[in-house]
Amino acid sequence: MQAHGSAPNLEQALREAWNRRQPLHDDPDIDVYRIFHGFTEGRVGLEIEKFGPVVRVVWKSEQDLETNVVCRTLLELGDFETIAVRRVHRETGTTPVELFDADGTPVAPNTESHEAETDVEIQVREFGLRFQVRPFADGNSGLFLDARPARQWIREHSRQSRVLNLFAYTGSLGVAAAAGGAAAVTHVDGKRNALERTRANHELNELPIDDRSLLRGNIYTHLPKAVRHGQRFDAVILDPPPQLPRVRGHKPKGQDYATLARYATQLLEDEGWMLSFFSRYGQGRDEYEAQVAAASDGKLQPFWRGTSGDDFPEETLRLTAWIKR
Repeated sequence: MQAHGSAPNLEQALREAWNRRQPLHDDPDIDVYRIFHGFTEGRVGLEIEKFGPVVRVVWKSEQDLETNVVCRTLLELGDFETIAVRRVHRETGTTPVELFDADGTPVAPNTESHEAETDVEIQVREFGLRFQVRPFADGNSGLFLDARPARQWIREHSRQSRVLNLFAYTGSLGVAAAAGGAAAVTHVDGKRNALERTRANHELNELPIDDRSLLRGNIYTHLPKAVRHGQRFDAVILDPPPQLPRVRGHKPKGQDYATLARYATQLLEDEGWMLSFFSRYGQGRDEYEAQVAAASDGKLQPFWRGTSGDDFPEETLRLTAWIKR
């Protein structure tokens, strides 16, 4: 899919973006992906994503959004039950979600049931796997859509592997590993509710999971302890947030690959792999790969590179798979 400049009007930009995603529309095994990537498809600040029968619209601009155009066009193009619109303003922050039904009619705001919509969970499917998501939530839904190629890669390379999933969030990457035949998957995250959703995603796909697979704690405490105890893994998934928070005794810089890759190298068996995610602006792939290689004393060598799917033409996500030699 080629990135495109600005379109003459919003409706045309939406229709052109929709047509570029025809392979996704035609695939009966996937119903969650980005419909419109405004930065490269004609309306900077506008993101539109499909979650099964729900469309999620995020508008990051101080200007008014042509909501009627967005709703009318989307309802003409697809079969949707609900359109959810969130506006993000620099000064006032994120506004409450606005809901529109299948006719484009606004759902009455400021009711108790309306506010509760932000916690509603629905199921979506991606290449045979199912995930619980919160399409009306303020922030991420619980499934990073740009990581779809990473989930595919992990699923294809996890057979009989002991997999360590760091910064697990809701566990979608570990679910992909388990679905690919991993011998064991260990999820580590600092938030209890994230691990609860990880468990739910495993159970939704009828994949084995127990408390030993769900470890809550600080990564900077967990990793050195795992090294001291002689733990070993055949694969490590390393997907830190773009900016790690300050922790006691350590102030991470960005995604802190200099520290994290050093620990991952010690935990990996020889010939094991590490998949790293890099999503920071202002730094190229070569620079971050150099950090990983240096942190591993040259033991980690890249053998595959990828990015986000065609529904994210900007390709800010960079994926590198490393093998330990």
